[in-house]
Order: sequence, then structure tokens, then C-alpha cells
Amino acid sequence: MHITIATSCSCLVCVQAFKALQGLIMSVVLTAVDDKHANPVWPGMGYPGPMPVEPSKVNPKTVEAHKALQAGLVPLGRAHEQGKSPAQLRDIAAAKGLQVQDALRPSGPELEEEAGAGLVVKCDAVVVGSGAGAGPCTALLAAAGLRVVVLEKGTFTPNHELTLTEGDALCSMYEQDAMMCTEDGNIFIWAGATVGGGTRVNWCVSFRTPEHVRREWSEEYGLPMFTSDRYTRAMDAVCKRLGVSEEYKHGKQAQTMMDGLQAIGLKVANMPRNCLSHDCGHCCFGCPTGDKQDMTTTFLADAARDGAKIVTGIYADKIITSPTTSTTAVNGQVTDAYTNGHSASKANSEQIPSNHPGHAGHAAPSRAQQAGGVVGYLGTGKDRVKCVFKAPIVVSSAGSINSPALLLRSGIMVNGNVGKNLRLHPAATTPAIFSEQEHGRINMWQGPMMTAYSPDAPDWEGGGYGPMVSTPPVHPGLFASGVPWQGGEAFKASLEHYSNTALACTYVRDRGSGRVTIDKQGKPRLHYTISPFDQKSMWKGLDIDIRAMAAAGAERVNNGGCGPNDTLHLSGNPAEDGPRLEKFLTRFHAAGYNPYQRAHLSMHQMGTCRMGASPHCSVADSEGQCWDVAGLYIADASCFPTASGVNPMITTESIAYTVGEGIAAKYQHLAGKRRQPVDIKYDV
Repeated sequence: MHITIATSCSCLVCVQAFKALQGLIMSVVLTAVDDKHANPVWPGMGYPGPMPVEPSKVNPKTVEAHKALQAGLVPLGRAHEQGKSPAQLRDIAAAKGLQVQDALRPSGPELEEEAGAGLVVKCDAVVVGSGAGAGPCTALLAAAGLRVVVLEKGTFTPNHELTLTEGDALCSMYEQDAMMCTEDGNIFIWAGATVGGGTRVNWCVSFRTPEHVRREWSEEYGLPMFTSDRYTRAMDAVCKRLGVSEEYKHGKQAQTMMDGLQAIGLKVANMPRNCLSHDCGHCCFGCPTGDKQDMTTTFLADAARDGAKIVTGIYADKIITSPTTSTTAVNGQVTDAYTNGHSASKANSEQIPSNHPGHAGHAAPSRAQQAGGVVGYLGTGKDRVKCVFKAPIVVSSAGSINSPALLLRSGIMVNGNVGKNLRLHPAATTPAIFSEQEHGRINMWQGPMMTAYSPDAPDWEGGGYGPMVSTPPVHPGLFASGVPWQGGEAFKASLEHYSNTALACTYVRDRGSGRVTIDKQGKPRLHYTISPFDQKSMWKGLDIDIRAMAAAGAERVNNGGCGPNDTLHLSGNPAEDGPRLEKFLTRFHAAGYNPYQRAHLSMHQMGTCRMGASPHCSVADSEGQCWDVAGLYIADASCFPTASGVNPMITTESIAYTVGEGIAAKYQHLAGKRRQPVDIKYDV
């Protein structure tokens, strides 16, 4: 069968529809596998397919960490899929150490959310999500002696059971099977949706929060915490726990990019990474060796060792809130009615530093509502089971897409700020084809992922809102969905040159922003358009990519566009190629940046529940506590005041670390008579 797709129509709606359809079709075609995990197109592309690791080759420390993690897992979603009754689900939860309410109590003013629940659990803190934000926060709360329950809609797969096939990973470990996109169809969204969140599938890049970003957030957004020694110590502790290093050997693609950047006079540097071996290009499908230090091998495992429980396969629907009264909170601090009789006494508060917001003598803003837990569901439709997790502390670590959606479903708006300020670090690519005879195979899927960059490009010494240029690991599905469509024959040729193609990538620190809303079913919707300022930044980055690839010896370089004039052909003769390159770039810039003629991807979502100095322009204060709801905290990338400009994992974990420290200090009375608080182990 021969399929022809007409692309002559240039109206915006048709262009958007075609881009989405073409990307979807080709991604499905190239990720489909047979029962031997093979695809008939891969041999022609030079792609060998997945290379699973034998259990004996998995890092022994990871094996031990995952034993601890699995001991803390409560797979209620799987049990529900197996047809377990609510009574059986309660037995499973109790057997795993959750404090299950013995009998359903009648609904009333205080227990209205429990009506119809098949499972009711009491704990000290509920954490929604299990990614970069949840890990450090959960570990610190559990280490402080609090009973913590993590709610995760995804599941956990041990390293040796990972298939490492792109299709399997996208469907089981990514938000909406990696098919989520902005409302205009222009930017595909990749976000983790598994135990460990994005840390389980990201590319290991571990930048600390840049100094200019810390100053901006401190001085322009009224958050001095970011320039404090406390935040520096948090970054130190996180980087130490994750084993962040810059010592590794670059893969062929990254080395090609470095050679090109240096040839055009730009500085190059190694990206810091949280991987112990650095020699695998499959970590976007889960780390097969366990050498990547994601949340499942570090903070979540630590939390499980200290008694935290991680409920998997459960959808967190709403946060339980109630009006704050004099018996439930004083200046936002929970007291007797919500702490099983253990009040935040003067004796307890005297153990907290006097300058900390949790100290009894420290003034804090009054909040009209008080968090009381989370309502979640196992399954969908008429057979779904309602579960209620009652706790005075709720931490939303569901990410910059799902945290605002959770708050909005709960009626928490904070002056309309929830969901605003969405930043995406929109990314575009520049594919460059090299002569296999002269350069050998590039094999962009092999070697350490995303390791080389130029610190000159992002304008860190200026305003800090510039492009980051690097090279990502790209497997067939992502390559097919992102390569410019210039017709069927040209696309086929692109696949044939896959193994000797280097893919330069530019993402920008976006000054413009969008918004997350929810639809009638409560699902998140992303509204975002690349701003004119950010289009110029993207232009700058693509210009650098093109020059670097040309200088590295590419035969052909595409600027990311689909038109006949969007590909530069080079002869290898500098006298000819120099003028040809300048002419190509002049035409490139003169045409202006049309985002709807290029494929874009976002791997970093930030800012939708941002921290700030006032509830008029933010969702949470500097301790991560929601301005409107006492006991509700935000600990993920959604609390970034702006885009970070670098891969956000370390910043997310460092913020979550400080949030966790603050909660542990403020609510240490909850550990009280049940269990002595233990020393927090991450101080450096």
C-alpha cells in the first residue's frame, strides 16, 4: 500500500494537523516491535535495537536500594486490576504497614470526603508524585520520624526487567504515552510518569542552579533563600547523594559537536551528570545497569528504609481542605485537632531555629484553609475504588503539569495564579549528515547522553535568557517524529542516513510563558506559544548549531525547517563552503522564525505553582507552603519563579530538600511519642 500525504496547504490549522499526524504516524511505525523486540525498518537505519542487561550485571548497590524500595511499595493499582475487592485492598494496605481505618465512619462535616471510600488511611504526610521533588522531601520527612505515604499513578519496573524498547518505555513511563502536546500542537511534551518520575527516564544532566538565576530569584522575586547558605548546602547534599560528576568520555556525537563549537571559537564544557558508568544511551527508557542515580536508587530508597510507603497505580484527584479555625491552626501551623493529640508545643518549637518560619514565635500569614489529606482513585469508570489518605501535611510533587491540575481540581486558585507562568524550555533540532567513509558512524544513540555544551551560548553573563546548545540521544521514534518532512523520498533518505547523522539541539530559557488549565474531566491542558523574544533566542541557538556542524565537517545541515531551501549542502572546500554558509544563514534569518514550520519538544516543564513574596503574584511562599492552604506544600519544578535555563533536576531536588527540611522542623511534634526523630543524614 502506498500512502501519499498532501502538504501543499499552508494555512495554520492544516500545518498544525499535518505536523501532529506525521509525527504520530512515523513514531508509531518506528517504535512498533514484534515478539523478538525487533522492527523491520531498523536494519536499514543501522539501529541494533535494545540491549537488555542480565540481572547479574546490575549495580549491586542499586539492587540493594531497589530491595528497600520494593519493601515500601504498595501496588494497590495492580491489585485492583487483578479484581481485588475493597476489603482485600484494605488487607493488602494494612499488611504493608499503612494505618488503615478499621471501619468506614458515617459522613459528617469533618469526614465528608470519606463517603463511599473503599479505603481510608491515616498518616502524617501525603506526597503526590514520586519524582525529583518528591524524593528528597519524602526522605527528609521519613528520616524525621513522620509517617509518609507517597501516591504515584505509575508503576515500578526493576532494572533487569526493562525491555529498553522505545515504544514500551514511552507507553509505560511517560505522561500520556509521550504524545502530550500543547493545545496548538506545536510542542510535544515529554514528562516522566513512573516511580521516580522524570529522574527515571531523563538524560542524566545535573546542573546546579546557575548563580545568575539564584540572584534573579532572590532579588527580583523576593526570595532570598536562593542566595542563602542554606540553599547552597541543599545543592551540595543533593549532588553528593546523586554522585554528580563531570568525568567521562564523550560519545561520537557529542565529540563531533565539541569539535565544531571549538572550531567556531566557542568555549566548550562537560555537562555534570548523575551516572556512575556513563556508557549507555538507553537511560531515557530506564537505566539498565542501575548506574544512573535516579530517585529509585537514592532518596526514595532512603525514604522506604525509614518507613515511607509508596502506593502505586493510584490517581490523586483532589486535596482535602477545610476552613482553618483556632483549634486547627495558628499562623498556618497545625495543632491538636490534626495531630492525634500531639500539639506544636512551646517545647517542640524551641527546638526549631528562631529565624525559621516554623518557630512558634515567628510570624506567618494566616491561611483561610487547612489541608486534610488527598482523595485518590484506583481504576476508572464504574469499577473505580475511592481511597482517602488523611493527613495534616500534603506535598504536591506531581510536576508542573499535574500539580496545578491537582490544585485546580481542588478549587485552589490563589488569586488566579495556579497554572500561570508555564515555562517549557522549547527545543528544536538541527540534523547534520556526515560522510560515513570519512567520519565513521555517529550512532547518536550510543555513549553518554547529552554531555557537551557551550557556556558562551546561553548569555549567562548578560541577561541569562539565551539558548543552550547540545546533542541529545535520539532513538528511531523520536528521530522520525522530529526530522523535517521534505517529502517521502527525502524522509526515506533521512532514515537511511540515521546512523551517520548528528543531531544538534537548542533549547531556550523562555522569557515568555503559557498556562495550564483543566478540562471538564479535570485533565490538564497546556496553552503555550513561543514568544517573539524566545524565537530570537532559538534563532541564535540554531545559528550556532549550523555553524558548529558545518565546521565539524558535515555534508548536509538542515535548519530544522521543511522547505527546499532549509538544507545546506557542503562540498568540503572552505573557499566554497564559507560564502555558501553565510548566504544560507542570511536567508535563514531574513525569513523569520515560524514555529509552525518546525518540530518542537519540551523535556522541562516549570513554573505553574511558583514561589514568590506575595499571594498576588505567586502560589507558594519561600518555604513552599501554599498561600491559601495551611499544610499544603509545593515541592517540584512548578514552584520555579522562572525558567531555570538549564536542566532543572538538581534545582528541583534542592528546592524540595529545603521544603522538606522546613516541614520536618515545623512538624517534628508529629513524630512525638510514636517514634523518636532520627538525624537527617544528608548534611554535608
